[in-house]
Amino acid sequence: MDYNPDSKTRQKGLLGAAFLAVLLLVLSEYVVTPEKDRHEYGKAAAVLMHRALDAVKKEKQRIGIAIESREDPNGTGIIGEEYSDLTSTLGSLSAKRTSTNPLFAAVIVDMIKDCGLTEGDRVAITFSGSFPALNIAALSAVHTLKLNPIITSSIGASSYGANHPELTWLDMERVLRENSIFPYRSRAASLGGIIDTQGGLDGTGMETGLKAIQRNHVPFLDEKGKETLIADIQKRLELFEDRDAEKNIALYINVGGSLAALGNCPESYSLRTGLLKDIAFRDHPQKGIIFIMSEQGIPVIHLLNIKKIARRYGLPIDPVPLPELTSTVMPGTRKPSRFFAAISFVVLCVLLFYLNRKSRP
Repeated sequence: MDYNPDSKTRQKGLLGAAFLAVLLLVLSEYVVTPEKDRHEYGKAAAVLMHRALDAVKKEKQRIGIAIESREDPNGTGIIGEEYSDLTSTLGSLSAKRTSTNPLFAAVIVDMIKDCGLTEGDRVAITFSGSFPALNIAALSAVHTLKLNPIITSSIGASSYGANHPELTWLDMERVLRENSIFPYRSRAASLGGIIDTQGGLDGTGMETGLKAIQRNHVPFLDEKGKETLIADIQKRLELFEDRDAEKNIALYINVGGSLAALGNCPESYSLRTGLLKDIAFRDHPQKGIIFIMSEQGIPVIHLLNIKKIARRYGLPIDPVPLPELTSTVMPGTRKPSRFFAAISFVVLCVLLFYLNRKSRP
């Protein structure tokens, strides 16, 4: 077989082009363009979340609930008890502590910005008591971006959530309203997962939950779990509707794992977390609100696997102390540079064109 120096040169050129392509791909992860708009909104939302957490902490101290340094080393005041009669399921303490980072408000701002919402857009929200810090993060982002939330909540909370009988999620919501941090009140509230445990070991949890709903003057959503799930989902969808509103629902945010939000179908247990713009799903009679909203073309922000979201956005897991907000670059504000991508594409095209010309006889 004859030796062909041109073929050898061409092979070297192609290897060089492949190496350059890989190098440019790696560099694109580091050559980023800061987005001033997202940074400013994210920073404002994080600062607002910090204020809101401080208001909850002061209320906790005022009513005499101890802040345990072992469970809450950062002294946030938003970490609940391991167990109370309002506890619905087991929960991860490290996940709850991770969620207290005010930068989560900036993360949610970034997700909302990716949906293209504008001031005044309507946002349907379901909260539970499991992640009160994330509830506050979502409200901080919504308030900063001047959106219009329609909220339904549930009292039940997993371990270390808002499970103190005197400081449920609805109590926190009221405290934040009374301190002029947020103007929002849940449109209705249910007992949530505590109905499955019949209100804890001594059976007082359901009564305690009802008292919390009543003292906060929130309409009661009488739900009975899987037994009435289809009707309960429809009730919540009706609460989100407003025939007099000029705008339709533009976004759905779910925090936690409420039955109405997830539904009772196989796909409920394999849902991704974070911003979901398109959910692959087959029809099921007990599909949750997340799937119904997605079928209508409404983007969904599903906040449940908190550590996964934290890693995705470069936030620390279970940080002690919490990061300072003064000099921190907000999550989601440093996007890949389009200019660098364009230049890289042109360079590769020129190189391949040159190699092609050179290889011709």
